[in-house]
Amino acid sequence: MSLKLNKKDFFEMFKGILFSIIISLLLVVIFAVIVKFANLSQKAVQIVNVFLKIISIFFGTLLAIKSGKQGLFKGSIIGLFFVLISYLIFSLINGSFAINPLTAFDVIFCLAAGLLSGIFTVNVRREK
Repeated sequence: MSLKLNKKDFFEMFKGILFSIIISLLLVVIFAVIVKFANLSQKAVQIVNVFLKIISIFFGTLLAIKSGKQGLFKGSIIGLFFVLISYLIFSLINGSFAINPLTAFDVIFCLAAGLLSGIFTVNVRREK
């Protein structure tokens, strides 16, 4: 199986990354309001943040990939670039570019979430 990408494929991946980042920012703002009024533990906040990333990557991939091919690759790229860009954005907001063991977990987890989302999306598109 050869990996041939055209402009449409790159545009789909770019849209997936962009949609994922926008969805993530919206969800984080909503969650921040909830955290402000609720007394949540740090562990609960970390767990919810992981789910917000998964949801963002999944819907970004689902909205962006229209062709029914190369979902594994496109989803992986979307997940990888999502984690890199979101790390930069949230580090700028936080004022700290600290890398810790959770950063490596985020990279692996977002890559896997993108991979699985891409596979799911391509298979959903094929059924139509």
